Amino acid sequence: MATPRYLTAQKISLLVLTRMYCSSTLPSSATIPILSFILSSNLPAASSSARARRSLLSNQPDASFSIDTFEDVLQGHASSMPGRTLLDLFLKHMWEMNSFDALHALLDSIMDLVTPPPPGSQDEDISDRIYLSKTSPLGAFVRRAHLEFTRLQFDDSMKLWSSFIKYRAPTAQWTKRIAGLASSGVDAVVSEMGLRDGDDVYEVAYGHLEEQDEGEGMSLDDLDRILEFQLDRLQKFGDRVPDGMKMQLRDMVSSSSLVHRQAHLVQFFDAWKAGDYTSAFDNLHRYYDYAMQTREKIHYQYALLHMAILQADFGCFGEAIAAINETIATARENQDMTCLSFSLSWLNHMAKAYPKQMKGAGYMSMLGSERDALTFLKAKAKETKMYNLLSASLLNEAKLSLATGDSIPRALEHIYQSSHLNIKEHINTYGSQMLLTSTLYSRLGIPHLANVHCELLLDCYVHSCPLDEHLRATGRLAFILSQHGRYAEAIAVLEAIDPSIHKSLKFHQYIVLCIGLIKLKRAIRRADYQTCTHLLQTLKPSTDTHSPPLDSELGFLQHEAYIDYLVSTAQYPLAFTCISALAQSLKEDNADILQRVSVLLMQADLWRKVGKPERGFSVALRAASVSYRARLGGALWTAVGCLGNVLNGMGEWGASRRVIEGVLPQALEGADTMLTGTLYSHLADSYMGLANNNNPPSHPASSHPASSHLSSTHPNMTSPSNPPATPTSASSTRLRVSHIAKAFLYIDRAQQCYHKAGYLDGECEQLMKKAIIAKLRGDEKLAEEWAQNCNRVWEEGRMET
Repeated sequence: MATPRYLTAQKISLLVLTRMYCSSTLPSSATIPILSFILSSNLPAASSSARARRSLLSNQPDASFSIDTFEDVLQGHASSMPGRTLLDLFLKHMWEMNSFDALHALLDSIMDLVTPPPPGSQDEDISDRIYLSKTSPLGAFVRRAHLEFTRLQFDDSMKLWSSFIKYRAPTAQWTKRIAGLASSGVDAVVSEMGLRDGDDVYEVAYGHLEEQDEGEGMSLDDLDRILEFQLDRLQKFGDRVPDGMKMQLRDMVSSSSLVHRQAHLVQFFDAWKAGDYTSAFDNLHRYYDYAMQTREKIHYQYALLHMAILQADFGCFGEAIAAINETIATARENQDMTCLSFSLSWLNHMAKAYPKQMKGAGYMSMLGSERDALTFLKAKAKETKMYNLLSASLLNEAKLSLATGDSIPRALEHIYQSSHLNIKEHINTYGSQMLLTSTLYSRLGIPHLANVHCELLLDCYVHSCPLDEHLRATGRLAFILSQHGRYAEAIAVLEAIDPSIHKSLKFHQYIVLCIGLIKLKRAIRRADYQTCTHLLQTLKPSTDTHSPPLDSELGFLQHEAYIDYLVSTAQYPLAFTCISALAQSLKEDNADILQRVSVLLMQADLWRKVGKPERGFSVALRAASVSYRARLGGALWTAVGCLGNVLNGMGEWGASRRVIEGVLPQALEGADTMLTGTLYSHLADSYMGLANNNNPPSHPASSHPASSHLSSTHPNMTSPSNPPATPTSASSTRLRVSHIAKAFLYIDRAQQCYHKAGYLDGECEQLMKKAIIAKLRGDEKLAEEWAQNCNRVWEEGRMET
């Protein structure tokens, strides 16, 4: 049986319900449910999100709903006839249509519902009838059903009647009130003629009722709506078609015996998300060929747009720019402002996200600077009332303010404008808004608020935001957990992601990269360099500008982790080269100010590691100044801690103590255990320097692996062979004892922070400091105990790896 063009048994049943609604008085409580049911089953793609989600979860298209759905809608409403429900009236009308001629009578008389009587008519039979406007959704449904039925050939009409008989058959057992109506069987004419199963005439007319056809109950119009719904999911949310739905769609399309434009696009998106670029290109070319054969130019420009996005996805930026330029030219020719604005917005995003690759492909901005481009897009969005584009442009402007270190209140203003627009115009961009707000609070040094916004996105908006935003929020939660030293929990969060998301190659690579970076950071802090070497085989940042594009944030984290590994393994010349190359690259790309400040801090910390902290003073001071101006909380505290360490190395222990104590409370609120431990360690050095203010600094020695760090990073610690000079006054002695006690306290706190962060080398370093302080006090037994504790912690930490 060929797939019908529009009319199906479900639509015939809806016509019966529509005529019942117009011809009889329904209780007020039933009006809205019945109208909602009829309209939701017939309106095109603008269906409610709730219905769409229900359809997706059940893997059953709305267009092929069973007859049981009518029972769910009508059973609970009483009719005007005592003792009967609306379901009884509906079944009565359904079974009164007891012949093929009755079906013709229904479709011929259905136009009476949209044809009001002439003025002055006093007919009592029609005085209470409801008449539909021809332009209303219900009126359009009635008129199209009548038109499509008149176009049917006799054979197709008989098939429609047969499918209606099969669809209605289960209701014969629902109630005894229709027993008399249903006694005539499938057809009253057949009963009058005395025909039964096995008779030749009966077998010709109704012998196929027991057969099951693929795609039964579906029309071409319904199939187009289902394909459009799948396209909407693919484009908005980025997820792939479920396997069960994919098989159903394949059966529906094959049974229709026609070529569907949307089917090519569904297959294109599914192959693209799976990383099967060959199949994606094939299906996209089929879509393009269909557009050219049918001379539908609008499809041609959108095929070009998809081609540009696909080319850019695996690094062919030259071909992507050529395709997007052709898209823009075609959109201008066709005056398609939607496609034109989206193309310009995408081009602006690519120029910002991958500046090096775009410049290498010869791209020159059409709209001037990024701020000028956003101003232009906002103006066009307001003119054409493209509120989605306007909301996205406001968020991009907020991102630009954060990336360039502009005013934080201005960025918040743009975010609130976008939020107001989302609520007012019912725009679903809450995911982007939550992520940007999380980024803002993270930069301000308030990670718990950043964490709250990520959890809010995952708890409240996960079903209405694209999958890439869902993954970014999950990844950010995982990195915040790793910042607290909870590596196992962070990895568990990423591994708990729905396995179906891994069906998309890009999303799979993102998850694997996040897990790998967290494992690499944990291995570096545990001094497990064998694991680091293994992980770096896949995580080492690429210097090839022609490689496929990578997420800019994760790309920077790769560079940061690699440099951290080089510094931890004392490969200082190579680390300095990598830092210089990264700084130059970020400067050429006009990258995010937070990333550029982070590179300055890496450079200052490297000078400290090599024993020349004074050379990092100007670098750390510049990083602190920029961080303060741009309100980068975490970077500011790190820079101040670096300055404090430089001052310790120069003998300015009092100044170092003041600057570190000034930022320590805010750093504690940030809950970055590694940063807090570093600040406590530098503060302890300052107090030891104040306690030994009258003696020149010397370098402690130890046989422990951590002792190599003590000689370069803690010059103010006094060697046991050079005891400090004895104070001449009791007050000086008390002050010295007080400073040593505070130093011991802060060393203990630094050790606890390093333990939480899993930083084995730092924890052992603090234990060695305790041993040295005990020896300075003359307590050899306690010093030996701390040294043994240091060895024990080191061995236990190595065993855990």
